[in-house]
Amino acid sequence: MLRKRSILSFTVLLASAASMAVAAEAGEEPPSATKIWNGIYTPSQADRGKAGYLKFCASCHAPDLGGGAGRGPALLGESFMQDWRNSSVNALFVKMRDGMPANYPQSVTSEVKIDVLSFLLQVNGFPSGVGELKIVEKDLSDILIVQKGEQKVPNFALVRMVGCLAQGQHKSWVLLKSTEPIVTKEEVATPALLKGAVDGPLGTLSFELISVSGFKPESSIGQRVEARGLLYREGNRNLLNLTSLNSVGSSCN
Repeated sequence: MLRKRSILSFTVLLASAASMAVAAEAGEEPPSATKIWNGIYTPSQADRGKAGYLKFCASCHAPDLGGGAGRGPALLGESFMQDWRNSSVNALFVKMRDGMPANYPQSVTSEVKIDVLSFLLQVNGFPSGVGELKIVEKDLSDILIVQKGEQKVPNFALVRMVGCLAQGQHKSWVLLKSTEPIVTKEEVATPALLKGAVDGPLGTLSFELISVSGFKPESSIGQRVEARGLLYREGNRNLLNLTSLNSVGSSCN
C-alpha cells in the first residue's frame, strides 16, 4: 500500500544538527555512480535519438535544447544537471515515458524515447559505449546521472533505496543490506517505479528508519522493501525519515 508523509518535520528536527555539521565528507563513489561513464549507449542510437528529439520534442524544448519560454525546460548543461543530478537513468526514462510529450505521452513509443534519452546523455557530455541502452528498468535504475568525481548524496536529499526491513532495539526499525541511496524526485513510489526494485543485488549498508508507524511495518518484517525519504548521515549513523515504504519481495535474500 502506498503512503505518503511530509518531510517537513524531519527537516525541523535536524536543522540544528545540520547547522553544526561540516560538509559531507568525500567518499568512494557507489558502484552505480561510475556506470554512466563507461558508456551506456552507442553513437548510432544517439543519432536516432536526435532525429526523434527534433521530431517530437524540439517544439517545446527548442532545437538547441535551450528550452522554450513558458514551455519545456532546458535539457542541456547545468539546467539538465540541476534537474537530474544523482537521479537514476530510470527516473528520467519514466518521466519521458509517462509524461512526454505533454498531454500526448502515448503518441511516441518507448523505443523512440530511450533513443532520445541516449541523445540527451550525449549532448550533456556522457560518453558512448559499445552497447545500446535497453529498456530494462532494473538496469536503468542502477545507473546514476552523476558528474565525474561527485561525492556521495548530500544530507537532506530525498532518496530511495532497497533493503531488508527488520526490527531493532527498543521497537525501532532498521533497513539492513541496503543499497546506496539514490536521489529521487518522487516522495512516493508508483507501481512503475517499483519494478526496478524487485530484482538486483542488495547492498551492505544499514539505516535507522524514522516516522515508520504509519506504514504498518509489522507486515513486512524480513521482506525486501523499497524505502524513500529524507537522508541524514553523520559519522557512523545513517538515518532515513520515511515518505514511502513498499514491500517488493516476500523474502530478503
